[in-house]
Amino acid sequence: MRLLFLTQDFPPDVGGTQTYAFELARRFAPRCDDFAVLAPHVPGCETSDAQWPFDVHRIRASYNTFSFMALPALLPLIRVRRFDASFHVQWPSALSALVARRMGRLRRVFLAAHGRELLLDPLPFPLSSLYGGLRRRVLTNADRLFPVSRYTGALLERVGVPDRRISVVNNGTDAKRFSPADVSTFCRRIGVEHRRVVLTVSRLVPRKGIDTVIRALPQVAKAVPGIVFLIGGTGPERPRLEALAKSLGVSGFIRFLGRIANDELALYYNACDVFTMPSREEIPNVEGFGIVFLEANACGKPVVAAHTGGIPDAVRDGETGLLVPPDDPEALAEALVRLLKAPDYAARLGRNGRERVLREATWDHIADRIFDAMVAGTPGFSNASL
Repeated sequence: MRLLFLTQDFPPDVGGTQTYAFELARRFAPRCDDFAVLAPHVPGCETSDAQWPFDVHRIRASYNTFSFMALPALLPLIRVRRFDASFHVQWPSALSALVARRMGRLRRVFLAAHGRELLLDPLPFPLSSLYGGLRRRVLTNADRLFPVSRYTGALLERVGVPDRRISVVNNGTDAKRFSPADVSTFCRRIGVEHRRVVLTVSRLVPRKGIDTVIRALPQVAKAVPGIVFLIGGTGPERPRLEALAKSLGVSGFIRFLGRIANDELALYYNACDVFTMPSREEIPNVEGFGIVFLEANACGKPVVAAHTGGIPDAVRDGETGLLVPPDDPEALAEALVRLLKAPDYAARLGRNGRERVLREATWDHIADRIFDAMVAGTPGFSNASL
């Protein structure tokens, strides 16, 4: 297979979709007869691109204009490199590939699907109707789609994608980078060696439900002496969250860490007793899966999450963590207290999470499933390297 990989999100930018794109790209590349990434030009990309063992072609386009600028860049690449298939991390860039397929330049067009991009309605009426129609046309004309959860798969079916073209492949994680470790020295350095630690790592935006954790803290702090809630990440919600904590009298139990450096993320996971992120659904803002839950599980930590969006695919209730209703501080507090006061039970959920990752949820597993499905559905494509 000669595969062109298009994504609006790619390192050095950071985030869940960026991780998805990069982890797949570096595993697809050695399996293809030819492989290249097409992505927007962002600050610092020259330095990062020089590190990867595959070509990255950058377009001078923003996140929002990338899909429209892709066609003039895509056609010359296909002509020179003779790419016969394209993989799209987001649906908008696939419009250009479908045009190229209609012109006989491509044989197959493959799409990933995450969640928010299938619900987003960025234009006012009546343009919103045209936008929705265009999205439906792209989704229903792709050769195969790879939603990251059953929830996302159901969204595809809702717009008319035939079930036979849908392959649900959950997200994965890096079980080497995220693994159990002795972090006693790190805990002393950050001053939590004698505390019970609850951790959240996310962008500070309303849908992540961090305010629900803060509302649960009075009940948790009453039941579990020495509790501390560490919040990693940046975003516009921080002032509101700080004000909420102050109004509830729990500011002393909370530390805002800001952006956590990549080389310290696994240390923070290992430093916590429980990881939580009780995301809520605020259409179009939904949690299509939740890679952070797998990262915490890979470090042997139990997780507590809300039963929304694609999270039930990421967190197996009662096996790798606990699921609670969204926007329910009391239920969240009960789940957190249950784990914090039963360390053996919490450790069992953490071990189950680690075993599940090793068994089926590393990025190698995910790349294998997607690549196999692309090859199996395309007569003549080579799978010899698998």
